[in-house]
Amino acid sequence: MSKVSSNGDQVAVVIPVRNRSDFLRNCLNSLVAQDYPIRQCEVIVCDDHSEEDLEPVIEAFRPHLPKLKLLGQKKHCGPGAARNMGFRSSSAGMFVCLDSDIVCHPDFLKELLGILKANPSWVAVEATLIPNQNQPSPLWDAPLCDQGGRYHTAAIAYRRDALFRAGGFDETFKLAACEDVDLAARLFEHGTIGFSSEAKAIHPLRKVTLHTHWQWRRSWKYITVLAKRYGFLAFPGRDAGRFPRLRVALAAMLTQPGGRFLEACKYIKKNLREGIIAGLYAIFDVICGLTALPVIIFCPLPPRRNYLEIKTSSGEKPH
Repeated sequence: MSKVSSNGDQVAVVIPVRNRSDFLRNCLNSLVAQDYPIRQCEVIVCDDHSEEDLEPVIEAFRPHLPKLKLLGQKKHCGPGAARNMGFRSSSAGMFVCLDSDIVCHPDFLKELLGILKANPSWVAVEATLIPNQNQPSPLWDAPLCDQGGRYHTAAIAYRRDALFRAGGFDETFKLAACEDVDLAARLFEHGTIGFSSEAKAIHPLRKVTLHTHWQWRRSWKYITVLAKRYGFLAFPGRDAGRFPRLRVALAAMLTQPGGRFLEACKYIKKNLREGIIAGLYAIFDVICGLTALPVIIFCPLPPRRNYLEIKTSSGEKPH
């Protein structure tokens, strides 16, 4: 199947979203304020089958972002599939991925795309991703990338040619978990992923609850896939050893809960109540690891495929 022909100078900003219209509005506001010719960029909002009507948000920003468009999936398929939908719809030579809850510094695009253009051997470049405030306790969480090597799709740029050779995001990764690292592992086959300390994006802190830990257990399936495919545990450089499923099982039941428990114990000196709660959550992680064990041991390894071929019959719908 043929691909959309490439326009090497064109930039497309791809934003997957599921509901969260208030966050999306803040994200788009930060794009409007960029010290960069944003009116010349495509901005592609990829709706992962939201229950909210996002069209009013999009209509409000079209005067400021003339190449803004909204695409939609007919069913909830996850952020990786939503991003792929955006890639397939565009001929841009460079793609910037943002999460819908990201707020960019005014010089974000200028710095991120400038360093990518200045390093032709780079296939991608990570931005600096920081929380919107200091993490007050282990009961709050936000992704952090201050030195690179995290590959968060919350704020990263890709070259089109490498992205299409790598096949885009694996759409069997249905959650916002590990799909970014899986893509990074495949991009390393084509070049270097760089890092920009000057391109800064802000991610909100999120309250961590018992439900959060229960949901986190679902990521062990995808960590297992990474370990089997590439031989590393969660991130490149962390060797999964000769028995990767066993290594993941030990991490789920012992290593990660143990590390969180030690962190909670240290925090008790600062705040007794929150330290105790965090310690109980860490103990609960052991239970979560045990419930994930059947998936870790028996989940099949999905075949790698190219998801960026143009589909002749798709479940995508334009808005």
